[in-house]
Amino acid sequence: MKPRYQAILASALISLLALGPAQAQEHNNGQSVPGQADAQKDISITDISLHQPATQGQGQTELYFSLTNNSHTTHLLTGVVSPACSTLVGYHTDQENTPGTRHLFQHLALPEVTTLVFASAGYHMLCVGPVAQVLTQPNVPVTFQFLGGSSKTVSAPVTSAAR
Repeated sequence: MKPRYQAILASALISLLALGPAQAQEHNNGQSVPGQADAQKDISITDISLHQPATQGQGQTELYFSLTNNSHTTHLLTGVVSPACSTLVGYHTDQENTPGTRHLFQHLALPEVTTLVFASAGYHMLCVGPVAQVLTQPNVPVTFQFLGGSSKTVSAPVTSAAR
């Protein structure tokens, strides 16, 4: 190896050693994200309902709702859960449903001063693993979780879809 290349290699190695080890920064879930601590106060959840198929075994239970962000801060929805379903996943009536669609409600931006509608003819949620005992109730709780750790629970009427 030529002395010139040896000098370059040696200086590169010395530079790397001087940098020291890289460190990962840990994010504590107990600390709020700036502007996100009370997202539930800014978000209104309306027109919510859990629709069961008219005939058992003919379709899936679906969740429809509208989300309104009343603030001048964009918020992030990080999850939706209900004891009526083992899992709630995103779904689109008229498009191919990809993993991105299924996980849509785990990272959904709620723009400032905007209403997003999730109805039967578009994006909404499917109830995977419906819990029959809970679905016999006229209303079921649905919890919306937001970045920063806040959440909001609303009561969703359980209806049978008319076909």
